[in-house]
Amino acid sequence: MSEVARRVALVCDYSLDYLGGAQSAFLDEARLLRERGHEVVIVAPASHRSDRGALGRWQDEGGDVMAVRAWVTLPGVHLPVIRNTRRLRARLTREIEQRGIDVVHVHSEFGLSAAAVSVARARGIRTVQTVHTFFWRADMPRGFRRGVAAAIGGFGRWLRGFPTTRTELAPTPVDSALRNLTLSLALRTDVVVSPSAHQGERLRAAGVRVVRVVPNAVTPGPAGEPLTDAGPPLRILWVGRLVSEKRLIEWIDAVVQTAATVRPESFEVEIVGEGPLRTLAEQRAGDAPVRFLGRLPRDQVRERMRSAHLVALTSFGFDNQPVTIVEALEARRGIFYVDPALTEGTELSGIRAFGPDVRAMSQLLTTLVRDPRPVLEASARAAEAAREFDPVLHVARITDAYSAPASA
Repeated sequence: MSEVARRVALVCDYSLDYLGGAQSAFLDEARLLRERGHEVVIVAPASHRSDRGALGRWQDEGGDVMAVRAWVTLPGVHLPVIRNTRRLRARLTREIEQRGIDVVHVHSEFGLSAAAVSVARARGIRTVQTVHTFFWRADMPRGFRRGVAAAIGGFGRWLRGFPTTRTELAPTPVDSALRNLTLSLALRTDVVVSPSAHQGERLRAAGVRVVRVVPNAVTPGPAGEPLTDAGPPLRILWVGRLVSEKRLIEWIDAVVQTAATVRPESFEVEIVGEGPLRTLAEQRAGDAPVRFLGRLPRDQVRERMRSAHLVALTSFGFDNQPVTIVEALEARRGIFYVDPALTEGTELSGIRAFGPDVRAMSQLLTTLVRDPRPVLEASARAAEAAREFDPVLHVARITDAYSAPASA
């Protein structure tokens, strides 16, 4: 894998003021590429924060930015609405020409990414798309599903300027329509990057010809030390958006069940993140040993990981390759998880429940509280597991994908 210096436009439709997993992976990749000698311009929605947010920090570090103003942001999903217009394409063309960009690498599938891909294709510039999730889900009453699915397809065309594919990709019409937003842009790029093998397989099955599996990597921070003891109390950290697809309520119910069978002071759970389920989760937690910390800056999340004994990841059938896994391994902590599809990083340092349901999670949690030796063993293997996400290896794999034979 040769690493030739590149001039890369990294494009993201999501607001970088709100740091979810996709945004974190995007910013990490920008920094890792620049640290390895590549020129990187971030193309993203303009910040509305007084401190200029993540874009401002990138510029303060000497990074290049092309900020695009969005006049509307969809509530709930924090998605700035930026259309693929002639005016936007003209601006992107000027900016790309001035910088001599030779790779346009998008990390999303909406209007800004579509415009960047259109401009790059017209100029014969390499296009790459990292797919952060091909497993979109939306809870919707049965009677509304087909209408909402049609609206999603129409919205995609209005936003991006080309038709959305109509492949059957999920059991429900709405989920299928959402996944087709991703697929229809992936089919227009030269190479698609999937951070996980299981998502890569799904993309190939959907018709994407060139898929490279490149696990996420994080910018290095203070590494943790392997555990020498695990309580009591056993300290467990859960990190994520407080939404149904992350299965927070099921996790809280499992914690409550465990608390009813072990000594109250034998374990503690911290929840980091915000979202619409916080109030319900707090109510369900009751007197169980759970603390809700809200949204924290990333360095504080990493600090909480190093202070914990175990990191919990309770999604099932939704996540691709969560950045939480990489950060847990960097902290030298094992991962409590339920989804057998999540293999990157968990094969050495994962402790999996026999099922995703409340009972299975509670049984595993109870077992670990009573006998934490598997927690110590997972921590001891974390450094070896983290090698898969080595930043230098990540950049070498990404730049190799930049040179891969194109899909069309």
